[in-house]
Amino acid sequence: MALKKKPVTGMKDILPKEMEIRDYVIGLIKETYGTFGFSSIETPCVEHIESLCSKQGGENEKLIFKILKRGEKLKLDTAECEAVPLSRYYANHANELSAPFKALQMGNVWRADRPQRGRFRQFMQCDIDILGEPSILAEIELILATTTLLGKLDFTN
Repeated sequence: MALKKKPVTGMKDILPKEMEIRDYVIGLIKETYGTFGFSSIETPCVEHIESLCSKQGGENEKLIFKILKRGEKLKLDTAECEAVPLSRYYANHANELSAPFKALQMGNVWRADRPQRGRFRQFMQCDIDILGEPSILAEIELILATTTLLGKLDFTN
């Protein structure tokens, strides 16, 4: 019995050769941002919906995957909205973290919308943030760290 290949819209398998490249790039990202004092963190891939919403609404809220309990109907309009995962993380652990805190977070994320041509529903994202530094120096350091990384990746065109 032959298995039929069924295309999965917006998803992609990663073969060993591509995984080698991905692992190399992830290592370079962690090493480079580490030299700037960024520490790797992880937050759950699933958060309470009220933690992901803002009271302003907007396009980003339409891109959130919503997981409901069996038989439950979504009542987004009545959900109280407070913070994003990094804000929740920092609020819960501020006493255990250095100040200012430099966070590096990498992991898979998912688009709720139908991806545009050439994009995938699931993809890896890398974020760096500096919390607790009110001056413009934080923004300068984010730019310097990222341009240093891009220089090491040696992209052309």
